[in-house]
Amino acid sequence: MRSRLGAVLLVSLISACARQDETPPTEHAAVDAAASVVEVVARDLTLVAPDTVPPGWTTFRFVNTSPMEHFALVQLLPSGQSLASHQEEVAPVFQQGFDLLVAGDPEGAMAAFGTLPPWFTEVVYLGGPGLTAPGLTSEASIQLEPGTYLLECYVKTDGRFHSYNPDGVGMVHQFVVTGPRSDAPEPTPDVRLTISSEGGIQADGPVEPGLRTFAVDFIDNTTHENFVGHDVHLVRLDSDATVEDVEAWMDWTRPGGLETPGPAVFLGGINEMPGSTTGYFTVDIEPGDYAWVAEVPGASAKGMLVPFEVSPGS
Repeated sequence: MRSRLGAVLLVSLISACARQDETPPTEHAAVDAAASVVEVVARDLTLVAPDTVPPGWTTFRFVNTSPMEHFALVQLLPSGQSLASHQEEVAPVFQQGFDLLVAGDPEGAMAAFGTLPPWFTEVVYLGGPGLTAPGLTSEASIQLEPGTYLLECYVKTDGRFHSYNPDGVGMVHQFVVTGPRSDAPEPTPDVRLTISSEGGIQADGPVEPGLRTFAVDFIDNTTHENFVGHDVHLVRLDSDATVEDVEAWMDWTRPGGLETPGPAVFLGGINEMPGSTTGYFTVDIEPGDYAWVAEVPGASAKGMLVPFEVSPGS
């Protein structure tokens, strides 16, 4: 993974925090071993998920039962680190630094971020379900290798990152990838997207209504002005939502950025991944106005906010 120290002084805020499904969610998270589907349930400010997952192609089914937007960033921890390390050495630092930024003390914020542990630069971000609106379910598929991982959401509510909880554990869940490799195949996409620092987000064809699987090829990744890498989220633009609102909201450094409630309906996507890797997500799409968007400042100018229309029978 690319080193981020220098940028890591703010990177991946809280170290980085589809299939739409109206079926009532189950009351517990589980693994469907045959299909290698891992159910992750967002309940208010907690993530409920299995503790062990087999290696191989894995689909995370993200059930958001809460009244807030959430995502589930998958990250591979360096050897010897754990959920406890993150909650003790990382989450409080980012909250402190962000609070100082809000208070107009950028020098104090940089000093706070400078206390991040050295191992933090070795975390590898591997996708996972993107931003998902309250009451919806999204799916994202990635390939996992043995190791210790975290799922995390760092969306904010009342100025506090979901992954930070001074009175307990934030919206972070540890799991271990171990055991026999699953036989789940790599997904077959209906549409292929690419994302890169030079070309932005590009699709190889139109989006048609129905249950669609999207491949996202990360040509590269880089640290943007808000100190996170790029990703791809799908948002439905209802009558009272604008692309300008969405663009502003996706930048956590702006007042109200990544702060619940969101400005439009997020349907999922794929979180940040390293360059030369591919992730997938599945969404049941209806006709309407949509946009692909990355969590970066100035997404439109970078080609990372791309509106499009899904027409009936298109």
